[in-house]
Amino acid sequence: MKKWLFNPFVYVAGTKALVIGWAGILVTAVIGYFSKTHFDGVLDAHTGHSSPLWFYLEDAIVDWSLPVAIFYISGRIFSKSSIRFIDVAGTLAFARWVMLFPALIGFCVYVPESNHPTTVDELIKRSMTAPVILSGLVGIAFVAWMVALMHNAFTTSCNLKGSKAVWSFVIGLIVAEILSKIILQSI
Repeated sequence: MKKWLFNPFVYVAGTKALVIGWAGILVTAVIGYFSKTHFDGVLDAHTGHSSPLWFYLEDAIVDWSLPVAIFYISGRIFSKSSIRFIDVAGTLAFARWVMLFPALIGFCVYVPESNHPTTVDELIKRSMTAPVILSGLVGIAFVAWMVALMHNAFTTSCNLKGSKAVWSFVIGLIVAEILSKIILQSI
């Protein structure tokens, strides 16, 4: 059971993982649209303001494609094995399915979108409610699970182990997060 939860990529990879992963990504984007949950960064989930559906789809494309490109290039540089792009793309798509849960949690959190808080006190008052804090903590757990899945997707697809795998993953993830924020804010 543990292998299915944290490293299903020994069973599912390539095109099958890509199709299943993208089905999950699209369902998550649509649920995010209705729950007002944005995934505006590779590792981010925020609830509170509504946007057109294409914003949520745009977030999904950027959040998936940047890690794919970065980890594929990293794998080609650091791995001695032959790496297939479809395996990296598929397993990283499959790793994002767990973000479905933060999208669903967004239905449980009320964040007024009428106006932005004007004072620090108002901002703290809005963000320190029990549902917001609880959903944030639960959301962090799902992001951590996704990161574990992404790491296992990367190391399995690129056949990397040890410190080389860890450091190339950590640096790649940081770069992907920074680039996703820059790209999504500029669009």
